[in-house]
Parts: sequence; structure tokens; C-alpha cells
Amino acid sequence: MNILQIIFSIEKGGTETYLYNLLDNPEEDVNYFVICDHEGTNHEKILNRCSNVEIMKMRNVFDIVAARKVAKYCKENDIDIIQTHFLRENYISVLSKIFNPRVKIIWTTHLIAENNSIIKFFNRIFSKFVDRIVCVSKAVELSLIKEGISPDRIQVIYNGVDTDYFKPLGDGFIRDELNIEKDTLVLTTISRFRKEKGYSFLIEGLNELKKYIANFKALLVGEGEDQGFIREKVKEYDLENHVIFLGYREDIPEILAATDIYISPSENEAISFSIIEALSCGVPVVATEVGGVPEIFEKGHVGVLIPFGDKDRFAKVIVELYNNNQQLNSFKSNCRDMVIKNFSQISMLEKTHNLYYDLIKG
Repeated sequence: MNILQIIFSIEKGGTETYLYNLLDNPEEDVNYFVICDHEGTNHEKILNRCSNVEIMKMRNVFDIVAARKVAKYCKENDIDIIQTHFLRENYISVLSKIFNPRVKIIWTTHLIAENNSIIKFFNRIFSKFVDRIVCVSKAVELSLIKEGISPDRIQVIYNGVDTDYFKPLGDGFIRDELNIEKDTLVLTTISRFRKEKGYSFLIEGLNELKKYIANFKALLVGEGEDQGFIREKVKEYDLENHVIFLGYREDIPEILAATDIYISPSENEAISFSIIEALSCGVPVVATEVGGVPEIFEKGHVGVLIPFGDKDRFAKVIVELYNNNQQLNSFKSNCRDMVIKNFSQISMLEKTHNLYYDLIKG
């Protein structure tokens, strides 16, 4: 079985993590191929995982030239299924069926998008020509149904994490590296610096928190276009002694081992790999009640949900957990088991591979 993954480029985000999970764990009879529009910032990672990587320009959602090239590539490599990850690649793949109607298409939706009426209209049309739509959460599924897309074509497969890699470790060396004392409360956020990730709200919440707790550090892990703006906001609120910018890091389990509470301040989130990774490492989470995030918390008592933008509630919840070790430890004891039961990589892969087999047999 030959599966073609089409993604615009390989960057540093959840969609790429999803793709790595597939490429690192193929079934014996599954061969993967990848098409990208260009080499992204993490292109080397895809080359290390897949020997069949092609660069193919995709200029717009209706690029018929690209569609013809995709069809030709599929015929030459005997591709059975195309799995797409964003709107552009999905439309182009559907158009490629004009030239290669035998190929099956899976449209994987990783985002809850605020689409305009034109995109909603074309989504309804193009969805009729895909064989299955995979949503990473029920919230994503609901957003598509509201656009008028038939639920019969939709299947929810939750993101899963490698629980053998993301697991509780000793305190390790991160606190030593950053000169953080053992009795200091450590809060961590891991995501790109983009507006929807809620960093502005996080800084406002931390500014409120310092009124009640003097001894805390917030580790901000990631890169992105809004980092400069957030650095200025940290200075504006005189939080330089509390906030540490770590940039892009690969040693996430070690950072989480030094973390007391993981913070997810997002304004919009389909579902979060970072939250699930933190929980798999035994770290309780305080997260905004947005998108598919509540679906994680419905599976077990692993933390606290707060309204996005409510800095007072943010500070109050952190203070309550800081002063209530019994509650915090209760959350910790539930985190990892909940992930293993509901958000493991093994479960995600099994459901995805079964989908491949069902489409081929069908």
C-alpha cells in the first residue's frame, strides 16, 4: 500500500508532529511518499524519515498544473491514497482525480478555521470528492458540519503522543541550567509565538500572578513572528526576572520534568500536542477553554480550564494549586494514565492504519 502525504512545507508545528508519527511507525505493507511545495525550516527532519520526498510547486488552491503533476506522480509511484493536511493541498488533490480517478483521498483537518462564505462554499463542493475527512477533535468535526459538510464523510481520530518518549523523568538538569531553585514554582508554555497561541494573555496573567506569588518562573519554549512583541510586553510589565525565553528546544521531556504546571493560554486550539505531551510526562495543565481542549479534560481530572482572557481567573487558579499540594498531586496521579488510555500514539496509528485498509478494501 502506497500512501502519499501532501503538505505545504515542513515547519515546527503540530501538523508536522502528526506526520512524523506516521512516518516513524509504518505498517509492514505501508510505504510513504511526501510532496512539499518548498523546503521549510524543518525539511531535514522529513528527509531523515522518508526516502521519497518531492518538491512540487502549488501556487494556489486551484492550481490545475500542480494537480496534473500530482496525478502523474501518483500513477508513476502506484499511489493508493493521498492524505492532505491543509486546504490548498486538499483542493489540488481533488482536482488531480480528473487525471487519476482511482486514487483515494483523505483530507486531514488540524485546525478550526474561521472561513469566509466563499471558502465554505468550495469546502462543501470539494468535500464531496474526498473519501474520508479526518478531524483531530470533535470540535473540528463540529466546525465542518456547521459549514454544511456531511458528517457521513467525517471520522475523529485524536492526536496521539509517544508515551515511551514523553514520560516522567527526574528533575534533571534544567533547573540547574537555568539557575532555578527547587522551591521556585515553574510554569511552562510550548508553542509558536503567534497571536492565536495567546502569549499576550499569558503575560497579562503572569503580571497579575506576581501580586500573589513572588517566587515563580515562566519558561516560554518556541519561536515565531510575535516573539519580539512579547519580549517588549515582558519588559513593559517588569517581568524579566520571572520570564525565560528558551527558543526552540528538542529536550521537551527534560523541560517538562522541571515543570510544576503546564500553561496553555491559546485563543484557538483544535487540540494540543503540547498539552498531551505535558500530561504524558505527569504534569498538570491549566488551559483555556477553547476549541477541542475541553475534550482532553473530559477524559480525566488532569488540571483546570479557564476562560481565555480572564487574567484574574488565571492568577487565582495558579495560586490555588500552588497552595494546595493535595489537589496538585491528585492531578499529577491522573495525567499519564489518562493519556495512555485516550491519546496514545499507538491508538492514533492503529485507527489511521485501519482507515487506510478500509479505503483500499472499499
